Amino acid sequence: MVLMVTAEGLKVRQWPPSLTVMRGQSANLSCRFEATSYGVDWFKIEGAEKIPIPDSAGQTSLVITEVSVEDAGVYYCEVNVLHRDSERGGGTKLIVLGKTEANYLVYDSIDPVTERLLL
Repeated sequence: MVLMVTAEGLKVRQWPPSLTVMRGQSANLSCRFEATSYGVDWFKIEGAEKIPIPDSAGQTSLVITEVSVEDAGVYYCEVNVLHRDSERGGGTKLIVLGKTEANYLVYDSIDPVTERLLL
C-alpha cells in the first residue's frame, strides 16, 4: 500500500504506511515525488511537536539503524518545491518490538470470586 498526498500537482508518496522491526534492527522509510527542484526534510511527531530528524535534509530515504524502543512513532517526509508551500507524505508508523514487551500481560482486572483475569 502506498499513501499519496496531492496538492497543486505535487504528489508525495511515502511507504510503508506501517513498519514493525525488532529492537536493534534497521528500519528503511521511503519518500518519492515528481519534482525537479525540491527540498526534502524528515521529521517525527511526538505529541503535538514536530521533531526534525538530524542530517536527513535532501534524502528520499530515511534509514534508522540499531532501532531502539524510543525510535517508535510516526515519521513524515516533507517536500518543498521552489520554496512554495510544502507537502508531506502520509506518514509511516514505526513499531519497535523488544524482549521487554513480551514479559508483560495487560488485562483489565481480576474477578474477586474466581481470581481469574478479566480480559
